[in-house]
Amino acid sequence: MAWLRDKAIALRSIEAGDEDFSDLEPLRSVLANKRVVILGEASHGDGAAFLAKSRLIRFLHRELGFDVLAFESGFYDCAKAWERIKAGDDPVAAFGQSVFAIWTRSVQVQSLIAYFASAARSPRPLELAGIDPQFTGDISGRFLLGDLVKVAEAVGLPGEEFPARISAPLANLTAGRYEEGELPSATAQAELLKNLDELARRLRGTGGDVPERDFWLRFVEGTRQLAVSSWATDWKRPLMEDPKNFAVRDRIMGEHLAWLARHRFAGRKIIVWAHSFHSARNVNEIDVSSPVHTRLFRTYRPMGDVARDELGKELYTVAVLAYQGSYGRWFEKPIELQRPSASSLEDLFHRTALPYAFLDLSGTHLPGWLRAPLIARPLGYKFNEMKAPWGRVYDGVLFFDRMTVSEKVSGKQ
Repeated sequence: MAWLRDKAIALRSIEAGDEDFSDLEPLRSVLANKRVVILGEASHGDGAAFLAKSRLIRFLHRELGFDVLAFESGFYDCAKAWERIKAGDDPVAAFGQSVFAIWTRSVQVQSLIAYFASAARSPRPLELAGIDPQFTGDISGRFLLGDLVKVAEAVGLPGEEFPARISAPLANLTAGRYEEGELPSATAQAELLKNLDELARRLRGTGGDVPERDFWLRFVEGTRQLAVSSWATDWKRPLMEDPKNFAVRDRIMGEHLAWLARHRFAGRKIIVWAHSFHSARNVNEIDVSSPVHTRLFRTYRPMGDVARDELGKELYTVAVLAYQGSYGRWFEKPIELQRPSASSLEDLFHRTALPYAFLDLSGTHLPGWLRAPLIARPLGYKFNEMKAPWGRVYDGVLFFDRMTVSEKVSGKQ
């Protein structure tokens, strides 16, 4: 406890609009030479974490030069939203049409959305991006087919035949109807895959005038893989019981993130908003009593692992820990946190009496007890407590003595 009180960065506030960043200044040295910072959450209903992350994003944007905000949301959706914002669309509306509703309809994220909208019209914008191969907003239903037809025509695919062949199975993907058990016919599935393969083949060539050719090639390849795994998944079963298909989305997200950092935003600094489960690495070193997780962790490589292969120490991942309180997405009933075990990392933090704190787990400064396996639950509150050398799984942790729920924005359905 004495070591934690001395070494952890005590946060004065988690209010999203608090712009006295003096308490966050120690992060300047922690994040020196980092180009990609992933801000995690233990659940998609971590209201207090949403506020703290929103404040951290302001700090990273204003003080440390980060100017890309990449959400665990649609790779196409967010790119299209930014394109529409540059064309004059309302930034708030475009954000809401592309980013997952678990965040856009949360009271605790509204300050971030307002800040993003203001920055979008400033001399130094905070550019929106997505890393998820899934389709996460209305914007894909409005624009994707038309955009794909333009790309296909540019590389010589017939403009009338191409949409007829792909529109129905593509709509199944963009609307996520596969999760409800609705699948295209085997013929329609094969037709989409065949046409995506041909489009990718032509995009790899040099023919045609295709703006953002590399973006479209990455999108087409990721969408093809998403289609195969989504249509093969039994959505009535827990997803973690299917390690092969469960891992596909994470792998694509990691590849998308690495591509964004190395190509689309080369030389720029990126903030990523995502669940901590996706941002982990070395999960095979986590000891967990659940047989499902044990089996999954033997082979599962989260987004954080995949991106780390390409980005190395330019990538910094932050997980969330909470000792007590409640969590829950805005459309769920609050769930009370179970009290952590004695001598867990959450328990040790609680005993320091720090309401909020940041702990850097990277580097060589950690004492032996913190380099050894320790009980904590940064991957989610519902899981049985896990034991791991957490500095091998995350680079830092954001601690909340009391978690609060994500609340619904009034008037939004």
